[in-house]
Amino acid sequence: MFMLLLALACVPPVSPTNVADADVDLHLPVSQTFTFGPGDAMRIWVWRHDDLTVDVTVAPDGAIAYPLVGRVVVAGLTYEQVMAKLQTAVSEYYVDAKVQVNVLSVTNQKVLVLGEVSNPQVMQIKNDLSILEALVTAGGINPDARTSNVLLIRGGLEKPEVFTVNVDAIFGKGDMSQLVYLQRGDIVVVPTRTITNVDRFFRHVQAILAPAVGGSAVYRNFLGGGAQGVSSSLSD
Repeated sequence: MFMLLLALACVPPVSPTNVADADVDLHLPVSQTFTFGPGDAMRIWVWRHDDLTVDVTVAPDGAIAYPLVGRVVVAGLTYEQVMAKLQTAVSEYYVDAKVQVNVLSVTNQKVLVLGEVSNPQVMQIKNDLSILEALVTAGGINPDARTSNVLLIRGGLEKPEVFTVNVDAIFGKGDMSQLVYLQRGDIVVVPTRTITNVDRFFRHVQAILAPAVGGSAVYRNFLGGGAQGVSSSLSD
C-alpha cells in the first residue's frame, strides 16, 4: 500500500482520466469470480467422517491446515477449485469420500476509502458497492473536501489506472456518468481543497497511512504493488 502511494507521487506528469471518458465501463458492478484469500474462513466436512469436520481460516501465507491432509494452499482458488483440491487430497485416504465446503466469512474483498472523509477505512465489499455508498459508509465527506475531483485508483502493480470522479455532479446535476461501482483492490481518495497539487497531496496521504501501514497486516494484505500515470493539478 505504501509503495503504491509512493509510486503515485513520483511519476511523470499525466492527467488522470475522468470516469465518464474512460476507455473501460466503470459504471456497472464488475462480475468477479470469487477467490479465497488470507482471512477468509470456511467449514470443511466429509460425509461419514465427523473427525474431518473443521472450521479453518486461510493463513497469511494463503494456506489452511486440514486434518490428515496437512497444509493446503487455497489462496487465489475459486470455490470449485478448493472443493476439487480437497476432494483429491482426502480421496488418497478414503474411498468415495464426499467433501463439502461452506464459506463462513469473506474478508479479502476490500476497498480503501481515505482522505477527507469522517472515518477513513478499509471496507469489505459484500454486495454491489457504488462510490457514493462507500463514501457514506466512511462517515460522509468533510466540509473542506474537494468533491469535484475524487480519485479512484484501480489496479495494482501490473496495470494501475487512476481516474477522477466528480461527486458534485452526481448530487448537483444527477449526472449518472460519474456514478461508478467499486471492485476489489480499489482505493478512493477524497482530496482537500487546500492541496491543489497531486505531489503534495500524496505526500499528505503517505503521512496519514504511514503509522497503520508500518505494522498492520490488514494494510499489507489489502493491496501490494505500485502505480503510474499521476502527477497533475487537482484544480477544476
